[in-house]
Amino acid sequence: MIIEVYRGDGQRVGSPITEPLLSDEALLQRGIAEMDAHASPFNHIEMEVVFRQGVRLGQLVEVSDPSDARAYRAKVTGVQITVTQADIQMRLNLEQPR
Repeated sequence: MIIEVYRGDGQRVGSPITEPLLSDEALLQRGIAEMDAHASPFNHIEMEVVFRQGVRLGQLVEVSDPSDARAYRAKVTGVQITVTQADIQMRLNLEQPR
């Protein structure tokens, strides 16, 4: 079994983990340990966005912030929707790899 490793927001490929003599369960545990040991910290971002239907927890989104020169990807960790008679407000909590 070979476990493919991706770093950051899924765009940087890491070296694969290969252990031909380990069982599937031991190999999975080794993969988890490797990923935890090399995990990068996250930026926690909270932002108000235009309401979009279908945003789900765990979804990867691309953020184009006018105050930042380039777009980035982040994982949705929280969704808050507030509905009033005048409009719909949506706040997202995101995790962005550093």
